[in-house]
Formats: sequence, structure tokens, C-alpha cells
Amino acid sequence: MKKLLCLSLFFSLSCTQIQPSRGPASGIIVSTLAELEEEIARASEGAVIRIAQDAVFDLTHEPKLVIDKRVTLRAYPKIDQDKKPLFIHKGKPVPLMDIQAPGVVLEGLRFEGVETDSKKAEIIALNKQGIKGVYKFPVTRGIDVNASDVKIKYCEMSGFSHAAIFATDAKNLVVVRSSIHHNQRWGLGYGIALNKQATAIIQHNIFDFNRHSVAGTGHSGQAYEASYNIFKKNHNDTPLDMHGGKDRKDGTEVAGYLVSIHHNVIETTSVKAFIHRGRPEFGVLITENKMSYKKPDDAIGYYNGINKNNLGWMKFIYKDNVFTGK
Repeated sequence: MKKLLCLSLFFSLSCTQIQPSRGPASGIIVSTLAELEEEIARASEGAVIRIAQDAVFDLTHEPKLVIDKRVTLRAYPKIDQDKKPLFIHKGKPVPLMDIQAPGVVLEGLRFEGVETDSKKAEIIALNKQGIKGVYKFPVTRGIDVNASDVKIKYCEMSGFSHAAIFATDAKNLVVVRSSIHHNQRWGLGYGIALNKQATAIIQHNIFDFNRHSVAGTGHSGQAYEASYNIFKKNHNDTPLDMHGGKDRKDGTEVAGYLVSIHHNVIETTSVKAFIHRGRPEFGVLITENKMSYKKPDDAIGYYNGINKNNLGWMKFIYKDNVFTGK
């Protein structure tokens, strides 16, 4: 019971330091990149910048867009509309947007790259020739999160060969009610990727056509909770993942601090739902999910010398899931 209480507190948002919004930065509704950059430059901390529903920000020939103060970028008039303000890059962005200030909020926006396919056959062919095939094509990212307490809500992200969202040392990243799809480069291809000591809460999203939809490098202290999401059937590798020490080649078996996967719908059956790639410092909890596999063993895999018998006492809790396969 004490451990479960600690888990709840670990993922509690009550400890974050996000301050209340101060309202619109100005009366303007942004519709051009020049206007957006001007609004960000003059905004006070906590300001809301409203972005027109039909705005298109083409950054193909522009530097990455840096968000270096605590502001909210909000679609106007609604954040949950089908048509969203579009941030697009038709070249090789790494990344398209870089969040460098804590407490930034993105609401109702769309981020689009051009690397929508896996290139699996081409990469495997290059690998057989002794060439690192995965990097012979443009490596692109959508949003780099380099600060804590960032929220991404009602957004859509697609077409990035490395990751739609890449969080480094970012505590309390929250990604909710978003659609993240077609980020599926073979060997890369992440919907949300955590690096170093990042932690994240990922809820009520729809994932499809990604290689890994949620993954982490597995560094000490790293953690994520994925709950109430739908992972659709078109994944070309495990929808959920956490790397271990052998992947990082750091001489350890550490695979993050904690992974909590609960109350999700997981429709894929051609790949495992999750693979143990090392030993978590606290544990992996996979509970109360609805999965399209026939039986429990079909959904979980093991790698890097790990198996269900050598993970360690209470390092893996896997129960109360529903399996709907026939």
C-alpha cells in the first residue's frame, strides 16, 4: 500500500509550479509567423497568445521556433476544433519547435513534417551493406521539450522521422487528448520519447502509425504513466517501450525508474505491447488494459537477457488486463 501511495504521489501534478495565466498577451489574433514571433518577444510571463484557426506557419526556410518564456499558445476560437493552426516544415528540422521555458502550454495546434513512411526495406538493405541506414534519410523532430511542467493538449503531430515530441530532463511533461501518428522511421520513429531524467503523464491520446508511440532511453529516474490512451493497430514495433542499460551501453541494466501502463486500449497484435529491455529501479505496472491479444504472454516480451523470472521481486506487476483476441 505504501508503495502504491508513493506511485500516486510521484505522478501527482499538485507539486508543479505552473502559475495562473494572465490572459491574452494583446488583443491580436496571430495569423503570421512574424506576428507570432513578435507576440512571444513582448509577452509577459504567463500570457496567452491566441492563434487563428486557419493560420499556417511554414518554417521550411526559417530557424526553429524557440519558446523561451512561460506562455500559452492557444488555438482561437476553440482548442478542440478539427481544423487547427498548422506548424509545418518541408525540409529537415531538428526540431521544428524548441521549448526552453518551464510552464509552457500548447493547446489545439498541429505540427507536421514530411517523413511519414518507415523506409524499413531501404534501411535494412543499407544495413546489410554495412551502412547505418537509419541516418541516410532526413532525421526530423517536431517539438523538443527542454523544460519542466510543459503541457501539450488537443494537438496533432505527424510526419517526423525521429520523434514528434522529444523531452530531455523535462519533469512533469503532460500530453493529453492529442493525436500522434505517422512517426515511424525504422530504427527511430517515436511519438513521445523521453531522454535522461524526463518524466511524463500521457493520457487520453490516440496513437497510430508510429514505430514506438511512447518510449524512453531508460536513464535512472526516468518515468512515464500512460493511461486511457488508444494505441491503434498500425505500429511497426512495440507501442510502448523503455530502453535498458545495454541499449545505452553504460554498463548497467537500468531501464528507468517507473513505467505505469493502465486503462489503455491496445489494438495491435503483430508486435508486443511492451518489451522489458532492462530492470526498472521501482517497477513496471501493466494493469487494467484492454488488449487485442489472445493471451497474456502474447503482449509482453523480454530483451537484453531479461525474462519474467529474473526481473526481481515485485519489479513487474501485470494483472487485471482484458484480452479480446480469438
